[in-house]
Amino acid sequence: MKGQYIPLEPNENNTHRSVYVKKFDVESETAAYFGVFCVRSHTPRPKHPPQPMTSPDPNDPIADALLGESTYERLRVERYALIKRRIPQKLVYQSGLLFAIALVVPIVATYPSSVQATFPGGDPLWSSPLVLWVGVYAGGIELGTAACLVAVAIARRRYEHSLSESQVHALLNVEDVASMFGLATGGFAILITVGFFLLGHAGAETVSAVVESAPRNPYGQTGISVPVIVVGAAAAISSCVVYAVGRYLSS
Repeated sequence: MKGQYIPLEPNENNTHRSVYVKKFDVESETAAYFGVFCVRSHTPRPKHPPQPMTSPDPNDPIADALLGESTYERLRVERYALIKRRIPQKLVYQSGLLFAIALVVPIVATYPSSVQATFPGGDPLWSSPLVLWVGVYAGGIELGTAACLVAVAIARRRYEHSLSESQVHALLNVEDVASMFGLATGGFAILITVGFFLLGHAGAETVSAVVESAPRNPYGQTGISVPVIVVGAAAAISSCVVYAVGRYLSS
């Protein structure tokens, strides 16, 4: 609130008077009243250019695939699949399944003597039981599907920029089928193989019970002789090769 003196005209006694008139400064009073709560700045705010759309988390593979330039990765994330991992990760999983077949060798080598006597020739390592062929079949599935996945990965790397969406979908179909056969069908067969061999550590009575209840002796000798130790060594070598290829494709 401010004021000022305003001089008046001389009166009849020829004397001068002045009157103090209060002047209400609306702006000053308003600023003084609300100054504690409001701060008005006349500095213009800087305008930032629009930022490109990027993933908020650099470790988010789904966002990277959707916002990236790869048509293959975008369609792979958008489509439905039971196994959503990338090809290098799938190959690592398959190498683990192949290594599980190789574990049959130490399992058989540590059988008690009573169980070893139930195998043909009394030497399980050099026998060729029927159940071993389930593992051979599973190992073949793993190697075949791993080769399909590697072929898809190579085709994608070499021709990705020239592939149409229909061609990318065809490659993804091959990848999905190979993944299901390799990780699901082959993995189930490997579990059956390892499970039957693990039963030998339950004792000769358990093995005899399994042989009597099965329509055909799962530990009996087959016509084609493929020793356990040979299958285990081939599985171990294949596991290392598939793992190395998977690590190479991930780099």
